[in-house]
Amino acid sequence: MFFNTKFFGLQTADEHMQLSFTNVVRQARKCTTPRGTTKVVSIRYYAPAKQKKGRDGGLGKRKREEETPILEQRENRMNPLRCPVKFYEFYLSKCPESLRNRSDVFYLQPERSCIAESPLWYSVIPMDRSMLESMLNRLLAVREIYEEHSRAGGLDDDMD
Repeated sequence: MFFNTKFFGLQTADEHMQLSFTNVVRQARKCTTPRGTTKVVSIRYYAPAKQKKGRDGGLGKRKREEETPILEQRENRMNPLRCPVKFYEFYLSKCPESLRNRSDVFYLQPERSCIAESPLWYSVIPMDRSMLESMLNRLLAVREIYEEHSRAGGLDDDMD
């Protein structure tokens, strides 16, 4: 939730509730830098498009695609313990596989009793709004949420 608040700019419970396993995806692509070609791994959030209707009451496919915001969190190779990609992959590994293709849920409630070695840490029960709001209120009090992060600069720094 921290990285989604900081890097995707999600500041409200409603925004966080729009996340789902199908609109938050891991992506790898090749990128050319002054030092050569390298693989860049990121987490992308394909946010729901803001609906602006034209005269006919609907949007054409191309117009919808243009208005769908795509937000990204790049991997942090310099500090893997603070890497959003690693956290995302770990979160997925601890969620029930049956939910990983759902388009209506992202945050899950923790299992009532599990240990670090447990294969699953999260239940099939979605996190309820009040729990999410409580966690988000605590996160929004953290100064680091508001500190700038470098999108382009991070790419060069992470390539070493």
